[in-house]
Amino acid sequence: MPLCQRAESSCGACCGLYNRADHSREALQELLDRRTDRVRAAPRTAAGFAEAAADLARQGDGEPLFPTVRICPLLGWLDESRTRVGCLAHPAVCGQDLRDQGAYDAGICETFLCPSHGHFSVEEADLVGAVCGADPYLYGLTVTDVDFVRACLRAVAQLCGDEVRARHLAHAPFRAALRRLFQLKEELAPGSDGLYGAFRPGVDGEPVDRQIDYQALARPRSPHDLILRCIGADPRSGNDLDAIEETLGRRLDGCVEAFPAPGPSARPAPYPPAPYPE
Repeated sequence: MPLCQRAESSCGACCGLYNRADHSREALQELLDRRTDRVRAAPRTAAGFAEAAADLARQGDGEPLFPTVRICPLLGWLDESRTRVGCLAHPAVCGQDLRDQGAYDAGICETFLCPSHGHFSVEEADLVGAVCGADPYLYGLTVTDVDFVRACLRAVAQLCGDEVRARHLAHAPFRAALRRLFQLKEELAPGSDGLYGAFRPGVDGEPVDRQIDYQALARPRSPHDLILRCIGADPRSGNDLDAIEETLGRRLDGCVEAFPAPGPSARPAPYPPAPYPE
């Protein structure tokens, strides 16, 4: 099952949803509302969708954070309750394939899978979906950041003495605590470039590794450095490192407190090692 359209969860990251300076929940809600209303009013023809896409493009989405990631104006809400995001030009949505009128052609849209598909296991993807549920904003931020998810699960597993499994999410208090941990992704300072995990836009718009200069800050390296880098917790991103690290600690403690008691045969977490030393 594609990560962008699962039983409860949906994601529009590959269509450029988060690729803008103001990627707050409120700003993206307004953006998706505007797009959905305009495209739904268009005739379901190539000409009608092309005109709607052109109108939306003229309204502008601001400068993209990463110029190489296109922003498609045909991404919007698929359901009346506006909880599922997706392609309004997809044949399953409008009765015919009108994706050529968007930022990419239909062939690219049909075959493209984001990098997370090649890294997440089925169980990891299920965990993210179960925790985020029908919240496309949080789900999209989380499912596109493999390092963040694994670092969080690894930290919880190390503190609890048992790996996080799907059965643990049946315990509502733990599922809620893990969701609060994932919500660090949406609590960045306004305008922060920490959105794209452990990477930041380089001078040419391409991603470069994010690093926290602990030496310049005269402080030891955090044991949760990878999580902090994945949420942009460095002063240059406009975030308060001390405050975020304190919040991270509290939310990890919350996961430990809510974690179902491990049995005597608890095993260390099997998650792949972090790509950077921790």
